[in-house]
Formats: sequence, C-alpha cells, structure tokens
Amino acid sequence: MRLSFAALTRQLNIIGLANGNGGRHLGCEAAVKVLQKSDIFKSCKVPYHWHSVIEETVSGRHLEALNGIIANSRNLAKATSNVVSSNEDLLVIGGDHSCAIGTWSGVASTLRPQGDLGLIWVDAHMDMHTPDSSDSGNIHGMPLAHLLGHGNKILRQVGDEKPKIKGENLALVGIRSFEEPERKLAEKLGVRVFYDEEVAKRGLQACMEEAVQITSRNTYGFGMSIDIDGFRVQDAPAVGTPAEGGIVADEFLNFVRSHPSTTSSPWNSSNSYPGSIVTKRRANA
Repeated sequence: MRLSFAALTRQLNIIGLANGNGGRHLGCEAAVKVLQKSDIFKSCKVPYHWHSVIEETVSGRHLEALNGIIANSRNLAKATSNVVSSNEDLLVIGGDHSCAIGTWSGVASTLRPQGDLGLIWVDAHMDMHTPDSSDSGNIHGMPLAHLLGHGNKILRQVGDEKPKIKGENLALVGIRSFEEPERKLAEKLGVRVFYDEEVAKRGLQACMEEAVQITSRNTYGFGMSIDIDGFRVQDAPAVGTPAEGGIVADEFLNFVRSHPSTTSSPWNSSNSYPGSIVTKRRANA
C-alpha cells in the first residue's frame, strides 16, 4: 500500500496520550486537549476520528514516574495495536516523548509476523539513556533505548519480549544534544546518526533520503518519530528542552509532503511534542 499523506482519503484514527510526567517540565500533558480544540483540526481536510484519549497514570516524577509510564505504555501499545491490526491509518498525539515506547511497541509487535520495523527519529536528542545512565532520571530521554531492548525490563518488553527496533534499521536525524553513554550505545548497535552539523552541510533532503533507504531496505515498513525540539527554536519555541541549531521546519514539511515513501500510518506526537509516522508499507500490506 502506498498512499501519500496529502492524498489521504481514508479516515485517520487519532489516539491521544495525555502524558507529561516523564518530561523535564510539566505542561505537555495538556497537548492532546489543546490540539483537539485547535484550528489545526478545525481546518483539517483529512477525514479523522478520535479513536481514544488515554489519561496519564501518574506515579511520581523523574525515576518515580516509571510505574506510571509502564501503565501508559501498555495502554497505548494496546490501542495502537488495535488500529494497526485493522490496517487503519493512525495518528498518535502525546505529551512527553516517553509516549514513543507505547506507540512503537504496539506497532512493531503487531507487524512482527510480516517483518521488522524501521524507524527514523527526528529530534534534537538521542533519547537513548537508560535508568542507570541518566543523571536527570527523566524518562522522556529513554524511549529509544527501551525500543532497542535496553533499560528497564518491563518497559522494553511492552507488546512482546523482543526489541522493537534493530540498530541497523534506525536512523537519527538532527541530533545536537546528547551524552556519552547514549553515543556509545548508538555506536555499539550500529545506529546511523545524522548530527545537526551533517544536516546543515549536506542538506536535509539528502540526509532524509539516506535515512529512508536505511530504514526501509530490510524492513516490512518504516516509521518516523518526530520531536518538535528537533526543529529550530524559532520554528518550535514551546519546548521543554530547547537546543541551539536545528532543522528548518518548512524544509522538513516539504520533504514529507513530496517524498513518495512518506505515506500513511502511524503518527505519534508528543512532549515538545514528538511524533511518529509509519510511512511506508510493502505492496502486500
């Protein structure tokens, strides 16, 4: 199935996760309700339906948020699995980026019989800390590590017991803020990282083209997880962890609109707020 996002005519099923306690600052848990009432959806030309809104389970802040995030991730994975297993188009809107654990665990475990899932991660940060390596204890900085099979045993086994993404099927784009343990894990697992300097030098189009190739060559399909702090601060000022530099938002949107492989299926949006799209499936999907 190849369906351009711009030409999407099937109903888009939206799942919201109103989460924020995994992040640096509270506030992004309101993102779902704000966007529900926003002009973005009032003027949307794509037919959509709010499938469900999952209220956040709160167990504390920083590492004490773990039990709540486990519950959030399980609930979200179940919801995304239900939509994907029905071969329906999906948009997930979250608060902090820990929502990526539930989103992609549900998608990857559901699609596993058909093949591996690739993932393009657009972000200022690697989000590859584990509870042991993180100084802050903020779990929004840990989703990728858990999707790759590292970190808390329960979180990394949401959906099923296997890693949801293989390192060779992952590409990070726009990275400019990270710590050494994250860099070492990425290098160990063979993750392709397009740092902000490379994006500025080669151009976003070239880097994204390569990212698509990496994430689609040995997979059933690939997704795109987007944290809006991956963009320049002037394009996305309301973020909890801003970083100097960044992707020009218009250039990114032009790529998504025009590239033949950036097609339908899951969007997951969060915190600052990050998001994801499963953008390509093979013809037998």
